[in-house]
Amino acid sequence: MGDITPEEPWSRTTPSGTLPAGVDERFIEAAGVRFRCIRGGSGGQRPLVLLHGWPTWSEVWLPVLRTLGTGHPWVAVDLPCQGRSSMVPKGARTLPGYRGAVASLIDTLDLPSFTLVGSSMGGTLAVMAALDRPARVSRLVLLDAAGLTARLPGRTARMYLPFLLPCFFRAPGPGSVRKLLTRAVFFDAQHADRRWIEAMVSSWAPRERRRGLMDTAFALRRPDASVSDVLPKIAVPTLVLSGRQDVQFPWQTAEAAARTIPGAQFAAVESAGHFPMVEQPAEVARLMSGFL
Repeated sequence: MGDITPEEPWSRTTPSGTLPAGVDERFIEAAGVRFRCIRGGSGGQRPLVLLHGWPTWSEVWLPVLRTLGTGHPWVAVDLPCQGRSSMVPKGARTLPGYRGAVASLIDTLDLPSFTLVGSSMGGTLAVMAALDRPARVSRLVLLDAAGLTARLPGRTARMYLPFLLPCFFRAPGPGSVRKLLTRAVFFDAQHADRRWIEAMVSSWAPRERRRGLMDTAFALRRPDASVSDVLPKIAVPTLVLSGRQDVQFPWQTAEAAARTIPGAQFAAVESAGHFPMVEQPAEVARLMSGFL
């Protein structure tokens, strides 16, 4: 991996301790969770609320937000048990548990109308929030969302088990993190760089945090983590995006799900795996701009 050149803060997709100018960090209490949020943007366009995927953090959205410009106020949220948000009790580490926490956070933010953007597990929660708070969620953007099928694909589970099972006994090292990122997350292995590896190793090192991340991962295999049967009930304009090379949730699955959402649009992002907002932020921003 070697040395890596410095990047200005808008280019970073991992926590660095330095946020871009005009972006601030806040902690918001909702439903017993201390949510860490980063905020920025201004202007009169509809605000954006962004939910990341497992097991990451708010910074994954920064390059997309830079490209979208300052016209949209926005808030990106660290989900419970992830990033710098607080832990929740073991029994609440389920998608229904996180659903209630996100709904409470939306109430606390008190935005009358906003676009909700979700990636992977954040996409599942975004669907749930659009159903729970239809008067506030005016548009929905889903990127490689989890939960679009009745069950987590077996192939996806098999990708993660070799990484997760040793975590019952020890924290993952750089080698296992890099293997996970290159096999399951990124299309271009160059994105599995030292910053991403160090950030993930650090986030998995504390034992309590590690158990929270593991509990969340296994919760994605439960039947209540699926939103496939409620997709026809989504009543807001929806854009479904998928990395063309996503090996976890193939783009065909996302396209099929989009056809069940009334009036939804679909687009595949070329040369991107499970996190297209990291690998192709300009293209994701272009597609979002056209939709918004």
